Amino acid sequence: MTVLGIETATAVCAAALISDGHIEKESRLDAGRVHAERLLGQIVEVLGASGVGALGGVAVSIGPGSFTGLRIGVSVAKGLTFARGIPLAAVPTLEALALHAAATDALEPGTRLLAALDARRNEVYCQMFDVATGGPVPAGDPRDLTLEALRAELGGVAWAVTGDAAAKITEAFAPGMSLRAVSAAARACSAVAVARIGERLLAAGRVEDPAVLEPRYIKEFFLTSR
Repeated sequence: MTVLGIETATAVCAAALISDGHIEKESRLDAGRVHAERLLGQIVEVLGASGVGALGGVAVSIGPGSFTGLRIGVSVAKGLTFARGIPLAAVPTLEALALHAAATDALEPGTRLLAALDARRNEVYCQMFDVATGGPVPAGDPRDLTLEALRAELGGVAWAVTGDAAAKITEAFAPGMSLRAVSAAARACSAVAVARIGERLLAAGRVEDPAVLEPRYIKEFFLTSR
């Protein structure tokens, strides 16, 4: 199956094409606030001469993350799948982040892994995972926690930490806790990881209705006027 992965939950704006598990093409920008201007061009770039017609499905990072970024990615994914009649998979952002970290840094089975994105102020979007032979396994649901609440949740065990909040967490909790940030390359969101999880979801028939799919923010979204 050929799957297009779309990742726009953070400052990373990325698209990737995989076919039967093999990476065909990836386009990634980490510039912030370029999603609306650049995402469609990235999709055209990774699809290349094959075009949308060759796609077996689209996988999109569904949140948590940036409200604006998520809306852009989900809207583009819905448009592609609705217009072409191909299936759509909704990939939890923190699960894709954990998969990318475990694969990039070759984390050993048994590693406790925390995936965390900066939710501003003293809060983070986070989810705990146990690394297994087949990849990270969720050990809880994604949540929006204060740093104080997260400290209590982590307890006294050793953790690897990934995501754009990794430095924020390790600095706030050191010394006194056994935390280590994964490598910089393993810390960023990845459209390839989104596509890989999406491929599994699509193969299992876990598809979404593009007419009703919405991002999963965790926090409530409020519009403000200036």
